[in-house]
Formats: sequence, structure tokens, C-alpha cells
Amino acid sequence: MIVISVALMLCLTLFVTPFALETRVLRGTPAPGSSPPRPAVAAQPVARPAESAALPDGAPVIPAGSGNWRVVSGSGERTTPGSARELSYTVEIEEGVEHPSFAAEVESILADPRGWSGLGQVSFRRVDGIGAAPSFRISLTSPDTSHRPDRCGFAIPYESSCYLTRDRRVVINLARWVRGAHAYQGDLAGYHRYAINHEVGHALGHGHVGCPATGAAAPVMMQQTFGLSNTYVAELNRAEPGAAANVAADGAVCRPNPWVVPER
Repeated sequence: MIVISVALMLCLTLFVTPFALETRVLRGTPAPGSSPPRPAVAAQPVARPAESAALPDGAPVIPAGSGNWRVVSGSGERTTPGSARELSYTVEIEEGVEHPSFAAEVESILADPRGWSGLGQVSFRRVDGIGAAPSFRISLTSPDTSHRPDRCGFAIPYESSCYLTRDRRVVINLARWVRGAHAYQGDLAGYHRYAINHEVGHALGHGHVGCPATGAAAPVMMQQTFGLSNTYVAELNRAEPGAAANVAADGAVCRPNPWVVPER
């Protein structure tokens, strides 16, 4: 009888043990080129670190709007008097999205001498969009509309903004405007400055660049929304045909910088 009881106890132990060792793992998008997750062996739940390109936690975001934008009324003075090249722009918000401070913040960023106007080569003037078409449009856009193939797309599966050459439209992703990026560590105002300067840089004809050296201020045309590591950003860009060549996977890691003319 004793032998039978011991045998039964051993059988029960073997049957129950695998379930006792199983843990709950928080789901997330794997980093490009990463290995499949290994079977969990710890007895306690293990939270996975956030990917640098992932959207930070924060305030709720309206996922979808109408797909059409309305121009926010208002106009401004020329940002750099005497500049030979003047570009006009409208500020627009997708119908179904509300963000009253967006227009004033955009206008302030483009007027700052640390931005593109500070180089003395171009000036900006905000217009109402009545009459002649603006040089470009800056449009606050819901995530679902941003993901559309005829907008920013979603080949790299993280929230991002973009510039549409055919429409001369800067698409600012609402999710990023509300929550920012891990690279900016909660500095939402800093991220806003980066996002506008980066996408307007595309409107001016500038492409993506990488981090020049570890510890340097990131160039404003670096994809800081996704991270500050050249290697990580280069891996992400493999999803976009032709984009990977813009950034070398050389291990350089910059510090965040929202301006064309970095602060010392």
C-alpha cells in the first residue's frame, strides 16, 4: 500500500509541475531580428522592457477620424524677415479629432530661431488656405487614417508621422502627439518640437540620417520617434525598401534633440 501511494504521489507531481512553472508574459511587438521568446521558466511574472519604438503609455487617443481635414483659421507673420525663400503653410486637424492647442504650438515651433528659419535660408508664414494653395499643410491625423496605405502606411508596425510628397502634407500622428516617444522620456513639448521640425524637414527636401557619434545630439532628421540607436533604427528600416541604406548599423547612440540648430 505504501509503495502504491508513493507512486501515485510521483505521478501527480510530474503532471502538475509544468503548469506550476508556467508564467504570464506581457505581449508586445518583437524587435526586428530578435529570437522567438523562450519558454518561461521563472515562478514570478516577468514584464518585458518597452521597445524604444513602441508608443509610450499615456492619455487615451481617439483611434479614427473621418479621413478628411479642416483648416484651423488663423494666419501669422513671416518668421524671418528678409529671407529670400518664403513658404506658406496651413494647420489642419482631422474631422472627429479635437486638439485646441495644436495650431498655436505648431506656429510657435516654426517661428523659433532654433528651427529651420534660424538658418536664414527659409521663412514660414501661416495662412488660412483661402486663395492660392499653401506650400505645404500640417495635419493632425488619427492613427487609423495615418496607417492607410495612401497616407503613412504601417510597414514598420509602430505609430509614426510622415510627409506625403504628392499632397505636400505633413501628417502628424495623433497618438504620437498625445504620448510622445520613449527617446524623449516624458518630455512631450520636446517631442512636439522634434516631430514638427523633422516632418517639415522632409517638406524642405531633407531625408533621414543617422546618429553621427555616440553621445552627440541627434540630428533632427534622425528617426528619433523610433529610437536613438543607429543599429535599432537600421533594423526597423529593413521593412521599408531602400530605407535601410540611410542609417548604418554601427552601434552609435545619440541623445535626443528637437532642433535643427541644437542647443549647446
